[in-house]
Amino acid sequence: MSYNWINAKDYTMNSFLLFDRWALQWIFSDCNVYDWFPGKDRDYKLDMAKALYRYPHVAWYVRNKAPECAAFLDEIQSITFGDWTEEEMRESEAAILQAHETFVVYAFPKVMNEVNYIRNWDEKYLYELVDLKDKLVLDVGSGTGRLAFAAAKKAKRVYASEPCDCLREYMRDKIKAEGIGNVRVLDGEVLNLPYEDDTFDVVMSGHVIGDHYEEEIAETARITKDGGWLVICDGDDEFRRSAPDPELVSRGFEWFRHESAEGGIIYNYRKQVKKYEE
Repeated sequence: MSYNWINAKDYTMNSFLLFDRWALQWIFSDCNVYDWFPGKDRDYKLDMAKALYRYPHVAWYVRNKAPECAAFLDEIQSITFGDWTEEEMRESEAAILQAHETFVVYAFPKVMNEVNYIRNWDEKYLYELVDLKDKLVLDVGSGTGRLAFAAAKKAKRVYASEPCDCLREYMRDKIKAEGIGNVRVLDGEVLNLPYEDDTFDVVMSGHVIGDHYEEEIAETARITKDGGWLVICDGDDEFRRSAPDPELVSRGFEWFRHESAEGGIIYNYRKQVKKYEE
């Protein structure tokens, strides 16, 4: 689905030059994004061919950054030029960029800070979920650091794990500019976190758990100490949810409900990790 975080006409395919390999693997694959994008009546591969036609350097970048995408690119670039007008190519370019707006936003952190779930978020919702004082904390999928920097005001140390290079560099710049001494930024994604078992007092995330519940919860629990906490603190968007996530509830998460400044109904979650029989 499209969240309308960007006006795609304000961007070009050059944005792809800022994307990480894992993002390119998703974009240049046989997974048809239009199946869940409002423009699903369009032809994804044809749109990609039109969009890339004026950007051969982008195709070159993708081939070298993510060689596994070569076969898909070959298919795209084998599509015969159909006397496409500048208007047609720009329309396809905008459709592709809108379909991948999340990746575009990840490449422009200042834009990300203005999306619906971040711009009016109040850190009090994190503090209501868990005691962070003197704790060792991991923020999974840290983004621009919404949770990490809020936690740093109370925690002993916070590790911000983020797979997107542009977002990691944004957080590092903020740490340097503001002299924040207890936050460290590292690479890592939720299914393969580069930390030892039983490391953290609190492992938190927002808008991360949900694609593979069992595996994601198991991996975050693995690196949490016995008696520590898993915390899911989502942002404050405008969506009015009618109930907590049944998958999380069925796995023993407590839930907390509030109405956001954006007008949405938000549910946050926590679960204490118990690893040993009493």
